[in-house]
Amino acid sequence: MDIFVFEDSEVPVLGPLITARPACDITIGIGTLHGMLAQFGNVRRLLRPHLQQYMKDLADARTPYWEYYADPKHTFQNDSDHVLFVNARLIPNRSSLVALQNLVNANRSRKIANGNTVVAALVDHKKREQITKLLTSRNWLLEDLIDQIDTPFIDNELQLIKSPEDFLTAHEETIEQMIELAIDSGQYIEVRPGIFQQKKIDSRPAARIDDFVSVQSGPILIDEGVSVGPFCCLEGPIKIGSGTQIHPHSWLRSATTIGRGCRVAGEVFSSVIENFSNKAHAGFLGHSHLGSWVNFGAGTITSNLKVSYGPIRIRLNTKDVIQTDRQFFGTLCGDFTKTAIHTSLPCGALIGVAATLGGNVTNFIPPLSTQLGESHRETTATIEQVIIALDRMMNRRGIQLHQADRDLISAISTL
Repeated sequence: MDIFVFEDSEVPVLGPLITARPACDITIGIGTLHGMLAQFGNVRRLLRPHLQQYMKDLADARTPYWEYYADPKHTFQNDSDHVLFVNARLIPNRSSLVALQNLVNANRSRKIANGNTVVAALVDHKKREQITKLLTSRNWLLEDLIDQIDTPFIDNELQLIKSPEDFLTAHEETIEQMIELAIDSGQYIEVRPGIFQQKKIDSRPAARIDDFVSVQSGPILIDEGVSVGPFCCLEGPIKIGSGTQIHPHSWLRSATTIGRGCRVAGEVFSSVIENFSNKAHAGFLGHSHLGSWVNFGAGTITSNLKVSYGPIRIRLNTKDVIQTDRQFFGTLCGDFTKTAIHTSLPCGALIGVAATLGGNVTNFIPPLSTQLGESHRETTATIEQVIIALDRMMNRRGIQLHQADRDLISAISTL
């Protein structure tokens, strides 16, 4: 089956996490919506123009930096009677998985909505041809096309990401149930009480967990090639991706997901660290989400609670401030960002892509900004400065920078 995951008109307001990557490729719980949809068939992305161009330019040369395979051309295949369309803001949890499975199994054209927003639609052969013609002949939004097609709705309360804070809340509400599904699938075996290690299926290195690791609670999922040093304290639910190193004396607390190829130390609580990012030294990271290729310098600390214990406000841009429903809210940090040693991040900080930070930071940082403390003037990095640093970071992981990566940074600088 062909699956098209599409970004609707609400995606651009979701903060810095989605600036340089598709909304469907942000980790929630222990995985992404794209990863969940791959269980149903061949997934293709319909994205904002700068990301669609990135995928096209990258083609088959290399996986995207967020580490999912590049899409083939966005053309419908004719070997299936139906095609599945899914909103990229859908939260990848158990309810979504069950609802989509039921929709596919019914094998009849149906739509699922959240209020006035189409969440998913199974469309038959004739209707998908109609969508294809309209998409190629006019500047239609896919969400509008699906909404106009006369297909019955079915009742279902599927959840969408609607604001930046939802990434944190959805992650906290999803991680435990998705870990349970992973364990039930047989992909992991319990190697010691509370620790479940990914089954070894080829020559990839097994995880190395020091004998002096304290498991306060489980479950803890560990993929191949993970290294957990001595005197670490683990409080599940936790997921650690392949090739990641957890340095000695680290404290990983509940609802923490760490991607592949990361370096982590210090205290991490209720947070997501995407692939190839480093928090390799002491410092607290709480109720936060870091993108890929982020490097936090030694002693970088996030605040996640106001001194008044009240709900936290976030600044979406230089003008708009919104009140969240969250008492605990650390940092949402876009991809490619770096902090200097002893950087202090305020609660509710939204940090743009490819920022360079030091000292006491404000709670809204535009993309490519350089903020190094009160004694330094705030500046904007050049594209070349960002690319040089990214090239060096990727080389350390054995990954080759592609011209498409350079063009992506250039496109973001003009958004």
